Amino acid sequence: MSETEDERLVLVDASVFITLAAVDAVELLSGLAGRLVIPKRVVAELVDDRSQAALSTARKEGFVDVKRAETELESARTHLGSSSEDTGDVGLLAHALTADGPVVAVTDDKPLRQTCKALSIPVSGSIGVLVRAVERDAIDASEAKETLYAMDEVGARLSASLVRRAERLIDEVEGG
Repeated sequence: MSETEDERLVLVDASVFITLAAVDAVELLSGLAGRLVIPKRVVAELVDDRSQAALSTARKEGFVDVKRAETELESARTHLGSSSEDTGDVGLLAHALTADGPVVAVTDDKPLRQTCKALSIPVSGSIGVLVRAVERDAIDASEAKETLYAMDEVGARLSASLVRRAERLIDEVEGG
């Protein structure tokens, strides 16, 4: 891992965390390069038992921190078009806007992804987490595809074309 990756702040959104918790794959986040943070406002959105249990385990194992955004909240609300709402997206974007070094937002939420891209904040998502897990040999391609299909079954709302693209990415990483 490079020094830059080691210093990188990896902000995880509820959309990814809930999906990974639903398929018992939250541990795949532990292999992402950087310091994993789930904003406090995102934690408030993890209301189902599986997500809460997965978060508790991840915190005990020490691969996820929970932090409260203190500044840039108004700016984040403005960028997201959220007048006064303190959503997880606002908390995540506020963290990204105040990051001292490299940052990546890990979200499947389309409006948040679009906002991050417009602000030149790198974005990844559930599929990126799977591809990275294959790259680092945490899981093999067939296991990654099984997880992909399970994510689709639990309501991750993956289009058929996105599933095919994800399968290709997984195969390329496994073969390359």
